[in-house]
Amino acid sequence: MSDIISYFQVYGEKIYRYLRKLLREEEAAKDILQETFLRAMKTNIEEKTAKNYLFRIAHNLAIDYLEERNRFLDLDTEDKDEYDPEEIIEKKDIWKLLSPLEKSILILYYQEGYSYEEISEKLNIPLNTLKSHIYRAKKKIYNYLKEEK
Repeated sequence: MSDIISYFQVYGEKIYRYLRKLLREEEAAKDILQETFLRAMKTNIEEKTAKNYLFRIAHNLAIDYLEERNRFLDLDTEDKDEYDPEEIIEKKDIWKLLSPLEKSILILYYQEGYSYEEISEKLNIPLNTLKSHIYRAKKKIYNYLKEEK
């Protein structure tokens, strides 16, 4: 238990910032942060892998949350016939173009300052696969911005 508290003190803020940037919802980020440490309490975490382990739990929970939210939003908007300007603006958001994994990778690289190798290890994906995701995400953004001009 004391290990979890010390891990929370060391990594809690970093994980929370990552979740806030990924989810863009303060309450969801807090909930997922809490769930991350609750799940971690149930396992014996080795000190040398604690950071990656905790980020991995948080990442997986965030992806699950985003997929569930998107599924719910898709069902909700199917029944709407009225014009909603906020929804139109939101649909133009570049982040909507990217998969949850692509969002995570870009946040970790550009906003959190992690190297490709660190991201590869943290998300448990091969380095070349990571580079492919970054390339595709950049291409999506480039094409979107090109069309907007």
